[in-house]
Amino acid sequence: MTQYRIICARQESFETPHAHPHVIIVGTEKLAGYSKLWTITQVYNAMDKGDTFHTLGDKSQKSAAVQKYKCPLCDESTLRSAEDAVADNNLDNLPSCH
Repeated sequence: MTQYRIICARQESFETPHAHPHVIIVGTEKLAGYSKLWTITQVYNAMDKGDTFHTLGDKSQKSAAVQKYKCPLCDESTLRSAEDAVADNNLDNLPSCH
């Protein structure tokens, strides 16, 4: 089992009755910049094998687990931060992966 720190996330808006964003790509850390970009499917597969993903707030230094999430509005598979996330470790607030 491997632990990965997510340092960036790319979001895309999904059109349903209400447009709303979902994380579609995440990047895991390396000393300078991200070392790997992951699709949601790749993250789910890694989680199914026992790997874990988390974020870490730069200011708060608090970690938040990243979880699988099925959007109730559009039924798309995505990711979200655990409920104990704070602003700077929330997956939705991370810098965008370029």
